[in-house]
Amino acid sequence: MGSELLNSEWIKLRSVRSTYLSLAVAAVLVVVVAYSVATSTANSWPTMNPQGRSSFDPVSAPLFGAIFAQLVIGVLGVLSISSEYTTGLIRTTFATTPQRRRVLVAKVTVTTALALVAGVAILGVSFLLSQSIMANGRGGVSLSEPGVFRALAYAVLYLVIVTVLATSLGAIMRATAGAIAVLFTLVFLVPQVLDHLPPDLRHDLTRFGLQRAAASAVSIHSQVDTFSPTVSILVCAAYAVVAFALALFLIGRRDA
Repeated sequence: MGSELLNSEWIKLRSVRSTYLSLAVAAVLVVVVAYSVATSTANSWPTMNPQGRSSFDPVSAPLFGAIFAQLVIGVLGVLSISSEYTTGLIRTTFATTPQRRRVLVAKVTVTTALALVAGVAILGVSFLLSQSIMANGRGGVSLSEPGVFRALAYAVLYLVIVTVLATSLGAIMRATAGAIAVLFTLVFLVPQVLDHLPPDLRHDLTRFGLQRAAASAVSIHSQVDTFSPTVSILVCAAYAVVAFALALFLIGRRDA
């Protein structure tokens, strides 16, 4: 995979105005949610009972708005390849670079790099803002406290994982609506179905749901019916690895 191919894919991604607009909207929503949660927590902290204080997660709660960034970056990942199938541009891309798997790897590399930079910037600002509001004994934590840096790093890593998953789904489905529907199902609907299984099955299977695993990974408190944070983020990564492997297999065996 040469730098020319990476540069070509980066030009495609940054030349679309919706990329910047979507990331800006996501950033605003995540920061606003972080500000709202942090302000509400700081105001209610003096009167909050001990149980409420002990159960409050000062990292994952303010970063709840990351669900918007997850959706936006996921859609951008899907569009990075599905839009080329829709317009027919993919034929030109494959004619220029006949090694189709290299094209897919380049697209995944560029979209994940964008997700990494955007995730660090958006979640980093949201974390610093929320902790500054909740400081002085009002529920805040510092980055040096046990589990805090890990939770924040896993939150960023989760956005990268979703991007790989979404871009791979775009290559598998080759249709924007279908890929987004599958992404939405994996992220939101499957965990809901797992939560409504009989108790024995629910205990064994809910931890494998993407959203539940992500919640465990970015929390500094232990979660019920989940793996450890590190195992949970590996569960999330498994979704992306399987999708990427399938996309690599199919992209070289189907007509454009």
